[in-house]
Amino acid sequence: MQKRSVLVALVVVQVLFSALPIAAKIALRELSSPAIALIRVSTAALLFVVIHELTVRERIRSRGDYLKLAYYSVLGVSMNQLLYITGLTMTSATAAQMLITGGPAITLMVAMLLGKEVATPAKWLGIALAGMGALMLIGIGLAESRAIGNLLIVVNMIAYSMYLVSARDIVHRYHPLTVITWIFIFGAIGLAPFGLAPALREFPATSLSTHLVLVFIIVFPTVIAYYLNMWALTRVESSVVSTFVYLQPVLTATMAIPILGERPSLRMLPAALLIFTGVGVAIQSGRRADHRPDPADQAVVEP
Repeated sequence: MQKRSVLVALVVVQVLFSALPIAAKIALRELSSPAIALIRVSTAALLFVVIHELTVRERIRSRGDYLKLAYYSVLGVSMNQLLYITGLTMTSATAAQMLITGGPAITLMVAMLLGKEVATPAKWLGIALAGMGALMLIGIGLAESRAIGNLLIVVNMIAYSMYLVSARDIVHRYHPLTVITWIFIFGAIGLAPFGLAPALREFPATSLSTHLVLVFIIVFPTVIAYYLNMWALTRVESSVVSTFVYLQPVLTATMAIPILGERPSLRMLPAALLIFTGVGVAIQSGRRADHRPDPADQAVVEP
């Protein structure tokens, strides 16, 4: 019964993550990407603080850990949010989520380059296949004037992968909710110089529909999705959690067609197959070579 609850929770998480680019596209009609990023992260940080104080109430034990959390927030929140939402202004929601599924392969590559994971030919093959798929998708974007947006999504994934690999030490020493709370707090501080002026200038003129979309972005694909993901990670293997990321492009495309009027190109299919195949080869080879948790397994992507 508990396993079924976990699987249901993971499906809900992917639905919420898949809805994020749709909602962000709507919000971008009236707000700039820095304003949306700051509003999302700062409000979510406040909600995480409240949840943390009501549940875990764990304290950070050293000044060095605060500095690490601040550094991780630059990679995992500030850069992640700015690059992702800005990329969405220049590409389709479907293409963005298709690229996001390459996250596990990129995380594995970063881990190997940093010496935190043993490199094998099979892992490099998987990374190469996923990379070819990403490059193909960027090439398709070039023909459709979306290359820069797709490239920003890829750079966002690299920054987030560096965060996942680097932050593993502190995640092992603190409760995941404690880490998420402080990373969002520092992320809001880091985004303030970029998003505060645009948010103050743009938000008063936004419509009620944009306000509702922002509430949705903050509550559902951020706070609830993060919390459910963390809850699932405490009950099943991270490899199981990461597998569900493959649902995102399908779900996003399904929602983007009626809501945004997007029509995914058939040329995306071979790119998607290369990305999915590459991620599968890389992760499976990592599990066979080493039974320890694979960094790629942690790439349950937060857009």
